[in-house]
This record gives sequence, C-alpha cells and structure tokens, in this order.
Amino acid sequence: MVARIGSRSCLLARQDVFVVSNNIVFLRAASFHTSTRAYQQDNIGASSSTRYIKTPSFPPPSFPKSFGANQVVPLDLELTKRFEAIMKSFPEPIRFAFAYGSGVFPQSQAGPEHSAKPTTKEGKKMIDLVMAVNHPQHWHGINMKQNPKHYSWIARLLGSLGIGFVQPLGAGLWYHPYVRIEDELIKYGVMDIDTLCSDLLDWDTLYISGRMHKPVTLLATDARARLAQQVNLASALRTSLLLLPEQFGEAELYTRIASLSYTGDFRMSVPGGENANKVRNIVLNQREMFRRLYGSLIRSIETISIEETRKNRFTLTQDCSDKVRAKHASKLPLRLREKIQQHYTSHPDKNDAFLQLSLSTRSENVARMPGAKAAHIDKDKWDNFWLAVVKQSDFQTVLLSKIAEIVRGPARSQSLKGIYTAGFGKTIRYVLAKVGKVSPCCVSVGEVLY
Repeated sequence: MVARIGSRSCLLARQDVFVVSNNIVFLRAASFHTSTRAYQQDNIGASSSTRYIKTPSFPPPSFPKSFGANQVVPLDLELTKRFEAIMKSFPEPIRFAFAYGSGVFPQSQAGPEHSAKPTTKEGKKMIDLVMAVNHPQHWHGINMKQNPKHYSWIARLLGSLGIGFVQPLGAGLWYHPYVRIEDELIKYGVMDIDTLCSDLLDWDTLYISGRMHKPVTLLATDARARLAQQVNLASALRTSLLLLPEQFGEAELYTRIASLSYTGDFRMSVPGGENANKVRNIVLNQREMFRRLYGSLIRSIETISIEETRKNRFTLTQDCSDKVRAKHASKLPLRLREKIQQHYTSHPDKNDAFLQLSLSTRSENVARMPGAKAAHIDKDKWDNFWLAVVKQSDFQTVLLSKIAEIVRGPARSQSLKGIYTAGFGKTIRYVLAKVGKVSPCCVSVGEVLY
C-alpha cells in the first residue's frame, strides 16, 4: 500500500491507497491504559483540560482498522497519571511525543548503569521524553519564558535565536537533561516534526528512528508521524532479515533490530561509553512489547514461517533465496539504499549489473519510494542490480558499514551538542563520573545523549 505523507511518498504494505493528512490524532482507546494525551476516544473533541483541537480518527478510513495498533504499548494507570502531570508543564502545541527508557519500561539489571540511573528522593526513575513541534525556535522561545531553569546558562544567554542555530545540528534534537517537575526527574528532547518524519521514513540519521525501533509509549500523536513510524518499523524488520541466517530465534531477531541504531555509534566502543550489554538488557524484559511492535509485520511477510519450539518461545525460518533477499534490499530506506547503490556502482568490475546501472544517466537519482519506476530506471536494470547486490559475498558487511556511516556522524555531533544544551558543568560531571573520578550516582549528562 502506498501512502502519501504530506508531500512525501513511502511504501507501507500491499494495496494502492493514497492518504493526505497533516492532522493531529489521538490513539484509539484500548482495553488497557495508555498515555494521557493519547488515551482519548476517536472523533471526540478535546475537553477544557486538554490542549489539542478536535481530531479525526486514526487510522484514516481507507486503511484497515487495525493499522498502527501495534504501536500502542500498554501502560499502567500510575504512569499515565505521572505523564499527564508532566505534559501539562510544557507550552502547546506539541504535535507528537513519546516516552522511552528504563524509567518507563523494565530492563535487565545486567548493566551497571541501571543501578546508577538517576532517581528522585522517592525512588522514581528518570523519565525520558521526546517531543516534536512545528516550529522549534518559536516553541523554545515560549518554553524559555515558562521554564527558564530547564535551559543552560549559555542557551539562556543566546536565546531562541541561538537555539535555532544549534537545534538542526547532529540529529536535530535539543535535549534538556535532569529537569525536575514537581517530584519527577525527566530528560526531554525537542525536535521539528518534519525532521522526525524524515528520519522515520528515510533514516537520515537513525537517531530518533533507531530509538523508535524499540518500544516507546505515545503521549501525543500525529497522523503523519504514525504513518511514518509504521514504515520505520517495516524497514527495521527488512534490514534485520537481511542480516540474519535462514533460521533464527525470536529474541535474536529483536536483538538485531534493537542493535541497528548502535552500529557505528562511538559510545559503544569508547571506555566509559554505553554498556556493551545495553541491547541485551533492552530485549530481555521487553520481549512482549517487541512482539506487539513487530508481530503483525512478521506475519504479513509470506516468506517467513514461525514455529513454537517450546512454551512461548518461537523459531523463525525465512526464505533466503536471492529473489526474496533482493526484494527486501530494494525496499530499504532511502539513505541506506543510496549508500549501497553508490558503493556497488563504484565497483562496476564486480558485476555487469553494477556497470549497467552506473552507466545509466539516472542512476544517481535514488527515489524515496522503492522501485524502478519511481527511480526512472529500466526495470530490468533495477531488478538485476539488486539481485547482483545480495549475491555479493560482502553484502552483509557492506550493509552494516553503511548503517554505521549513517549513525556515526549524527551520534557524535549530538553528543557534542550536550555541552551547549546541557551546560558545561553537567558535561564535566558526566565525564568525571564515567572515568570513575566521582561517584557513579552523580547526575550525568551521558544518559541524556540517547
């Protein structure tokens, strides 16, 4: 199914349906408690206590009623009330927002950083949020007046104009670390809604899209972001299948998916960086939530068979024929396809298909929507190219290296932005804590950076 998201097109599933929508939508009310702003009945106007206009139902009428239901993660009532209080502290409008991390979802205690996770006096773990708005610079100007203590002294000195200059750098997020709202300790990032959707669709940086490969809970939702997120999840699944053998366990699949956004991240390799067991910790206690995210997508792929090998444990077998793998590869996100295509067309001696595409006058025009027609390339050349790509002995190595190229730059730049967004003092405390100069219980900026 092809969906047109704003001015952008992307491949979603099977039928040809075009949808145009920039409206904010709330999630369909479910049998479990969900996030406060998301927990609203469809087609019901916002009450005086909420901040959003009346919104149409999601999914749009032309989509199956179950479309996007996999994105709604159950949340207990206590957290729902906590999120409601937190979100009331920010200026409106917020187009899209979600919470993530061990303050929301349980993680294995295998890593030492979990015991050092900042908490309040009441023992509440820090809550991580990301919010997307229409005009970040304007929003920051309002928020700086409403919540000046959230900003570092450098940011307050330069004002919203300075923020507007720094915001687009790295992955386009502006993080506020260790903010206290009543009895809560939170970390929140702010970004442009267009930047969010672009990363979900195309994997521009894999920073926020990679975060959303893993379970998150939605607090405020936008139709365009919801559609783009479904594309993002499908992209993560396809990419992981290309990196896995013919037979693999369910946990192995989720671990591969969760690890994509850490590929090439310098924090995974430097001393004092991210815990090497972080991906395992995420998957270990969130298996059911990963199933919710990816179960329907897995079942929709006819070339995958699922077998329950023991109670509640499953083994998956995929068709690893060149034809099926070429189909997966040709539907990878735009930035990843660009890099793979550029790599192999720069080695025309490896295969005649690479030579033929490299000689095409349109070979450098990689379209967002997969397919020869969208790229204005002869179908035979297109099909032969991807068939030749997946046959290469180095394909998986190249695929991982290109993912790393996408991740590496924005991850480093985003971390360096912490000096400006978090403030020099907190950054120094983080570095000292990481090298063991001060107690690991000290508040650190390192957690802020992802």
